[in-house]
Amino acid sequence: MERIETFTRNGKSFIYIDFSNMTTDNEIKQLADEAGAFIRKQPLQSVYTITNVENLRFNPQTKDILTPYTEANKPHVIAGALIGIDGLKGIMAKGIFALSGRKDVKIVSTKEEAIKLLLEK
Repeated sequence: MERIETFTRNGKSFIYIDFSNMTTDNEIKQLADEAGAFIRKQPLQSVYTITNVENLRFNPQTKDILTPYTEANKPHVIAGALIGIDGLKGIMAKGIFALSGRKDVKIVSTKEEAIKLLLEK
């Protein structure tokens, strides 16, 4: 769980998932499986997620891994934020959100910006 961090800020529970710099389907799927299992152990509508996808290799296989992961976590997540989205990744991220039914995800530049934004929810 070295790429998954949990913390509490102002009484709110956060889960930080670090997909940054991942380049193979295997490592992306492994982290998605591990993080997803952890998130789904949390009570419904109980956590905020911050996901770092800086320099994550995005391709159709990545979308195929992350769409069901995002969809399955939806009942447990109040809202989420993504770090590292730009250009083509932004288009793919919006597709993943649409396919998974997630409308509660914001795109931000830093972890601290994500925390601040989610604390306002």
